[in-house]
Amino acid sequence: RSPAASPQALEDQYSPSRWSPRLDRDTIIDAHLAVTAAGGERGAPGKGLCPVPRPRAPPLAPAGTERARACAQTLLHVPYGNGDGEKLDIYFPTDPSETFPVLVYIHGGYWQCLSKDDSGFAAPPLVSQGVAVVAVGYDIAPKGRCCPAEAAAACVAKCPPTLPFALCLGHMDAMVLQVRRSLVFLVEQYPRIRGIYLCGHSAGAHLAAMVLSTDWTEFQVVPDIKGTVLVSGVYDLEPILHTYVNDVLNMSREVAQRNSPMRHVTPAAPAACEVLVAVAQHDSPEFRRQSQEYSQALRAAGWSVSLLDLAGVDHFDVIEKLSEDSYVLTQVGRRAVPRR
Repeated sequence: RSPAASPQALEDQYSPSRWSPRLDRDTIIDAHLAVTAAGGERGAPGKGLCPVPRPRAPPLAPAGTERARACAQTLLHVPYGNGDGEKLDIYFPTDPSETFPVLVYIHGGYWQCLSKDDSGFAAPPLVSQGVAVVAVGYDIAPKGRCCPAEAAAACVAKCPPTLPFALCLGHMDAMVLQVRRSLVFLVEQYPRIRGIYLCGHSAGAHLAAMVLSTDWTEFQVVPDIKGTVLVSGVYDLEPILHTYVNDVLNMSREVAQRNSPMRHVTPAAPAACEVLVAVAQHDSPEFRRQSQEYSQALRAAGWSVSLLDLAGVDHFDVIEKLSEDSYVLTQVGRRAVPRR
């Protein structure tokens, strides 16, 4: 449970832009979009993370996804389901072997902004080493909602796998299921894949962590997940129920509990993947607490897990720097994702 009990304290703790020493709250978000973006719609505005639409600040670096798409062989907007957001961008390795590993990247944005179109910035250092990179799209809030949150569990039981979950589920249930189904699609459609590695940032780290608790028997496919990198994530959703983050998500306590990785840590299987939990020095104390406690919970359940505390970065450049060959997290990723 969060030690930051008051509503105002929680608002501050779960507003990542308030904790960066580099730039002010508004500028840091514009800079983050400029570094990662390919342009286009970025979803709903929100306090602390999603900006109110306004003219774009000059980019601090080349737009990452635009650059990645220009220098890699790609398949863009590949549908893995029928929902509007259920699409993948695939960046193929420049020198692929007969089989190749895949890094699946799940974007952040507090489940209500950003997209796969902002997610290609990390591809170049990996595709140059024989690794495919897949950016996952999912239906961010407020899309994908026709059932009340309280009825989401009943919707899960009723919906066949062929029905777009975004048409029948509450926000958070839909997003978790979509990410799981994207992995099933990759396994079924691309038999040359040799091992899947997950990487998620912020809300994307939450979704990647939920993948680790999946009962794959209901999907009749078991993805070969070799490793997972969780960057500055939220692993217990209850503290955000009474913050601005939930204004759009509209989660009930039951939905938050059902979708909190901290509450669904399963005993590690014999072939369980290695997990790296990374957190930024300038993440808020709550983000840092959640990363530490989730890594401890995984370790207690028998998972092979490491906690990496990254100095000199905040909630935004902790992931932006994945485009840099010399960045420590890029180097860790390269070692964790063998190309041959």
